Amino acid sequence: MDPRIYVPAYLERLYIQEHPGLTEGARELVREQIAAEPERYAANVHAQALLSYSRVHGELTDGLLRMEGLPDDEFERGRGELFSQAREQLANIIAEDATCLDARLVSIQLAEVPLDACLSDMLKLEREAREMIISTHPGFDPDVDGLWAPEALADGTSASELTASDPDLIGLLHILEALAQGSIFTARYRSAANYARTVMRAKGFPNYAVGTLLLALARLEDEDAFFQAVQEAGPDVEDLPWFGLGRTLLLYKLGQTRSARRALRDFATRCDGGAFFLLNPTYHDPYLPVRPPARETWDLAHQAVWEADGIIADTPDFTLWAEGVDGVRAAADDFARSYGF
Repeated sequence: MDPRIYVPAYLERLYIQEHPGLTEGARELVREQIAAEPERYAANVHAQALLSYSRVHGELTDGLLRMEGLPDDEFERGRGELFSQAREQLANIIAEDATCLDARLVSIQLAEVPLDACLSDMLKLEREAREMIISTHPGFDPDVDGLWAPEALADGTSASELTASDPDLIGLLHILEALAQGSIFTARYRSAANYARTVMRAKGFPNYAVGTLLLALARLEDEDAFFQAVQEAGPDVEDLPWFGLGRTLLLYKLGQTRSARRALRDFATRCDGGAFFLLNPTYHDPYLPVRPPARETWDLAHQAVWEADGIIADTPDFTLWAEGVDGVRAAADDFARSYGF
């Protein structure tokens, strides 16, 4: 979740708590003023740290976007400079407020360490964050739907409203989502599924954690759990590229090649760019802290294939088989011509 969305929501909640009884018109005016001058409403150290993190995160993501068209050597140099600057800025934020969870998470992700060490540091941060939130957020319960027990909603506030304006809980959810994705990348599939399920219980927190869950279950060849997860997620999940790709991988690994061919053709037809990225592995910017929102129609297909890269590489002859399925190579070529790849 972009801090440019949840930090203003947090500042608004703080102001309303300090000024009860505001009319809806007054709240709208406060909302506009926060959007124009958020510094005026950052009245404590935590709010100020969150605002600083929001700026750093915006500079980081915008900087990566601007470098997309650079030659490889310029890209590597520019990215190194951008990451070095961000690490320094994040260290300053953490020194002022160690409870700024997103700043700490992105700092861990930008550290120049092996992925296993990165995961270890994220696990330590997750334990610390969970303990902090349990002790300071009455009613928080990671095991219930919505993550908030009924007593936390007694004043009529919904679980979605509570979560969407709570940077501590959003930070924890980002950590869990990053752990789920990191677990996929390091072949810890059961852990990935467990982390993803917790994220999926949140309300007011946009995410595609169901995609991580489906890839993990496909790799585990757990057909019953895969389709149960699809049923629980609702009909819209079938439009996601993680479903089409996960179903194809699952059926192929189970030896159901006829059904796998149908699933792959469906994936190639319904998911713009799916066939292209499957047959042409393409670099994706790092997730800082979690998968970014889609900017193009094909972004989600790119993300799904990028996240499944280890599973695909570990599935003998899958890519060669996929290229031979009728229509898949043609769909990939059509996409490449349309978008200039």
